[in-house]
Formats: sequence, C-alpha cells, structure tokens
Amino acid sequence: MTKTGVCITSAMRQLCVGQVVGPLGVVFLAASGAQAGAWEEFEALCLLPMENVALDQPTSLEPYQNFKNDGDTYTTYQLGSAKLAISDGRSSAPKWCWINVGPQDAPSFSQSSQSWGESVQADGRYELIEDRVLGFVLHSTVWREPKLEVSLSMRGKGSNFIMCVEETDLES
Repeated sequence: MTKTGVCITSAMRQLCVGQVVGPLGVVFLAASGAQAGAWEEFEALCLLPMENVALDQPTSLEPYQNFKNDGDTYTTYQLGSAKLAISDGRSSAPKWCWINVGPQDAPSFSQSSQSWGESVQADGRYELIEDRVLGFVLHSTVWREPKLEVSLSMRGKGSNFIMCVEETDLES
C-alpha cells in the first residue's frame, strides 16, 4: 500500500490517518476527522503518539484555540462534538493530551476505551492504578519511560467523558 497520510505503529498494530492507496490503486480514508469516531481520533492523534514518544500537533486538523498555561502551551481541535487538546511540552513540561467527548458519543467512546483498557492490562503493557465506577486510571509498565498515565472519567452526571494521556515523573 502507498500511504499519503500518516501511519503510527504501536507494539500491537499500525494505524493510519489520511489517504491510503491500497491494492489495485483503490483510494480510501483511514481515520480522518470526517470519517472516524472519537475513539479512533483519540487513538490516532493522542494515545499512539504518546506511547511512541512522538506527540505532535496534527497538521491534518485546523486549530480551534491556542492556550498558554504556566509556560506550557497547548492547542485544542474540534472533532465533531468532541474536543481534543494536545500540549506542546514546552519549558521541559511533560507532554499530555486529552479528549472531551460529548454525551452523544460518550457511550461508544466509553465502550471502546474500556475494551482498550482491558486489552492492554491483559497483555501486561499497563497496570490498573484506580478502578472507577465510570472509568479507570492506568500506568504503563516497564516498556516506556517516563511512565504514562491514562485516565478515563465522566465529567458530570450523564455528561461528557474525558480521557487523558500524560507523562508522569515515574520511572519503570
């Protein structure tokens, strides 16, 4: 396959964002803003880049807002009803990213993230730190330094889900 988009490879699989030309010259879109759900966008633009120490601002999306917070800067992007935020990691600040998923997409996002969480715990890549009624906190194991913290939580009753990935000060 010829790729004109961006492909990110994790320990488990490869995920491509953008245009991909497959066998026989068939062109299709993989996980683009208009085609993918909130989980696929989060995984492609936040989770896998953080796992691979390759988090950057996406060039395929138009910035929604830019912020400066205690020397660190970050940019938000509108993804349908979801909002994605990605830090620049300036001033030696740890990198992070999060997605805020609205009530309409929250059930499918929650199901996908719970399934991902169970899978990465089963293969030993993450360990459960806190089990919440509607969410979790996981830390990466010995495969990445600094360790990552991945958290899923509900913001308000029957409301938005927020999933965050951030570098910690913990070593493997």
